[in-house]
Amino acid sequence: MPPPTASEAAFDAALAELLGGTARLPVRPDAKGAFVEPGAKDAFVERAFAKSAEYLHDRYARIAEATTFHTKIAGVSFEGRQDTVRGLRVGVGLDLIREPHNVHDPNAIALRYGELPLGYLKKGIATHLAPAIDAGARYRARIASLTGGGEKHRGVNILVDRDAVATIAQRERGREALRLEWDGDAERIVHALIGTSQPHEAQRDVLERVAAGRNTLAVLGTGRGKSFCFQFSAALRAFAAGAKTLVVYPLRALANDQYEALMRTLDPLGLRIYRANGSIGNEEREDLFEALREGAWDVMLATPEFLDFHKDAFGGKSRPAFVVVDEAHHVHESRHRPAYVRLSATVAALGSPQILALTATAADNAFTKIVSELRIDAWVIDPTIRENLHVVDARNRSDKIGYLRDLFAERGKGIVYCNSRKDAAEVAGVLRKAIGNEIMFYHAGMPTADRLEVESFFRDGSLRVIVATSAFGEGIDLPDVEHVVLYHLNFDFAEFNQQAGRAGRNGAAAQVHLLYGENDRRLNDYLIDLDAPTLPVLREVYRGMRGMAHDGILRSANADIAEILGLDKVRDRTVSAALRIFSDSKLVEVSEDDEGRFIRFLPVDGKVDMQENERFAEGEAIRDSFDRFCALALSAPAESLERIINRPIYPSRVDHRR
Repeated sequence: MPPPTASEAAFDAALAELLGGTARLPVRPDAKGAFVEPGAKDAFVERAFAKSAEYLHDRYARIAEATTFHTKIAGVSFEGRQDTVRGLRVGVGLDLIREPHNVHDPNAIALRYGELPLGYLKKGIATHLAPAIDAGARYRARIASLTGGGEKHRGVNILVDRDAVATIAQRERGREALRLEWDGDAERIVHALIGTSQPHEAQRDVLERVAAGRNTLAVLGTGRGKSFCFQFSAALRAFAAGAKTLVVYPLRALANDQYEALMRTLDPLGLRIYRANGSIGNEEREDLFEALREGAWDVMLATPEFLDFHKDAFGGKSRPAFVVVDEAHHVHESRHRPAYVRLSATVAALGSPQILALTATAADNAFTKIVSELRIDAWVIDPTIRENLHVVDARNRSDKIGYLRDLFAERGKGIVYCNSRKDAAEVAGVLRKAIGNEIMFYHAGMPTADRLEVESFFRDGSLRVIVATSAFGEGIDLPDVEHVVLYHLNFDFAEFNQQAGRAGRNGAAAQVHLLYGENDRRLNDYLIDLDAPTLPVLREVYRGMRGMAHDGILRSANADIAEILGLDKVRDRTVSAALRIFSDSKLVEVSEDDEGRFIRFLPVDGKVDMQENERFAEGEAIRDSFDRFCALALSAPAESLERIINRPIYPSRVDHRR
């Protein structure tokens, strides 16, 4: 028999009590719909905290994002495989076979030479690759070298790379079946995006204008559902008519957050979603451009720099019918960014698609500029003020932990936002001594299944406090959050508004606690410089790496390069970012051979202008956005920051509907 529903379980318990028997405690469905016995939350919290260091230091945590990687086949000395290995040779292709029903490891990935089993990928690698394969990714492997022989066991070193063409083909097959199920029921999309809720009046007015084909501006405050307006429209158009939607974000972090949200909500319905910005790795970039060449996408989330540099890729089969400009006030505020200066012309060059502009900030000048630049002929202004939200000014507080301990000592449901995984885990660990198993951490280094469990326990009230990075963001819409604490300084206004706006979505009184301070600015500057190296740092890294090369070839890992260079604000992630920029500018070629990764320095004809590099331009935009955010976030009165959070900014003497 199937497990009882929640109402059936509650009825059973009440009936047992009425009859004088032993009441069975109700059970609750977990994130996957299975039923969880009482005490499961405590067991989960104990296990998760025990593994917190593992989550942070998993050497294979980002292996699924790698374009290629080298590894050894595990288990080649078992079950007579040594005889099989003896007949192999370097360069031979191998098959990777998922074994989800493997009794020893449900993430198992076997390697075979034809019908001959050779062994398995290491368990740590398989843990991360298996979900990617299950989601449609396809990998290839070939023998890079053979070791041992004689008295020693033979070993097999392999090179694994992701097959972009096969990955897209596999995803297409899976999504095609889902798309064929489309029956025109728009409520399926609504349910995927906002559950049992329904769009409010302002959202309905926006959708009405978009459906009528009008270029529309929507001015809605934080937490009033701007994203729903474009998500619903994009999905409906894709399923009903195969129309493509291009969404432009000012910063790649915003595009990445929205990408994660859409992958949770609309990818399961068959929507083909891609992100297009300088933060993605080479393998994902290869997938992206293959999808653009084939027109095999429905929604593309891009920065203006990416669109500006690659606008020619959006022609033919990839021409968008619908363009969404999110955080549209940047059309007015970012006139120093060449990509925004040219945005209107760039969009027009795509065939003048329909436009939806979204923002919470459109004072007189910004409103006029947006309407003019984006050819807006309709708008919806939602003047709703979220009067239940109140800002508590605790900036520059020395004892942050003490503040949190007092805030959550006995009551209150809340989210504490930190800027790093390490801090999220550590803050949660310290607070757990006071709060007990009602608190958990949450970050992107945790397995997806564990993150879903955290969300589920928090949603049903079993967990009361979540200490999280920005990974606990878009797509996780919870109505009853009483407190949001900004433990560290955000990187821009959009992130500040989004995180603060997650408080009090049910209309009940809620507080936003500003716990960040001036010290956080220095930390954020440092973090930005690590991931978005400045021009002087790029010059030093390039000169230093070139000096390390032999015959124009450098064979070193990013961490080793950073250590040898010994430059301030240069770590392995800085070297990684620099290599992407250098590759785009045709300064280097990064590739693989039997000996591993190598960097080849290419001949340079004249001066290379980094201002013409998409990834570098995005980094400069991040730096500029943070500087402008700090000017207000650190010094403006709490009342001013509260007005930014709880209400939209809209023009005077303009009708709210047109």
